Amino acid sequence: MMLFLVIILAFVVIFCTVRMRSQKEELEKYRQSDRMKSVFIRALSREIRTSLHSVSGLAEIISKEDLYLSKSEKKSISDQIQYNTTLITTLLDEVGIFAGKGNTGHQLQDERFSPNRLCQRCIDGNRINLQDGVRMNLRNAVGEALFVSADRHLVELVLNKLVFNACKFTKKGEITVGYDFAPKERVLTFYVEDTGGGIPRDRRQKAFGWFDDPDLDADQTEFDLSVARKLAVKLNGYLREDETYQNGTRMEFSLPVR
Repeated sequence: MMLFLVIILAFVVIFCTVRMRSQKEELEKYRQSDRMKSVFIRALSREIRTSLHSVSGLAEIISKEDLYLSKSEKKSISDQIQYNTTLITTLLDEVGIFAGKGNTGHQLQDERFSPNRLCQRCIDGNRINLQDGVRMNLRNAVGEALFVSADRHLVELVLNKLVFNACKFTKKGEITVGYDFAPKERVLTFYVEDTGGGIPRDRRQKAFGWFDDPDLDADQTEFDLSVARKLAVKLNGYLREDETYQNGTRMEFSLPVR
């Protein structure tokens, strides 16, 4: 009888130990998830504030009573306000995916746009982020007549992240933004080349994988690239670093278009 009770007691102790260990692991997973969401929301709020500052500045311009604006200038300001408004909406939609609150998020839109104009808009919007003496230019090997259909706002969001990161890490030289189009495959490839220091070899494996292995102390760039890659995948495309590029860093963002 005593032996039976000892066996039962040992079984209960083992069961409780395993159960407590399992609950402890689950609790740590929840804590890690909460920390990851906090980092994501902080980064997202930074991007939203940037867009709001832009809208605020544009609103201040058009509020001046003594300012005359031509039709083209009014159209340009209107387009910028509309873009920033849509960007904020898109970012908020994506919270649903990255914060684990649903599986829909931003619904893909099919919009016709000019890759040439989109690249130029990203360049113009990021000139303020250029470091002293660094040049940024557009390389157009396809021609201005090309128009394609895809979700323009998500495409521009990804490209903006790549251009912003290039501006942040290029201390001298130049940044080149361009695109290629494969008509047979109907694949559009944007690229951003810079003469910066490049991604260190020991960080290349983690550069795009923040969500797979959340490093809460990682560089903001790794987080941004991970978000950009997720958005590229959402567009049925991909984002990668060209590791054969020798002059700095070259990022390629490809997606199918119509």
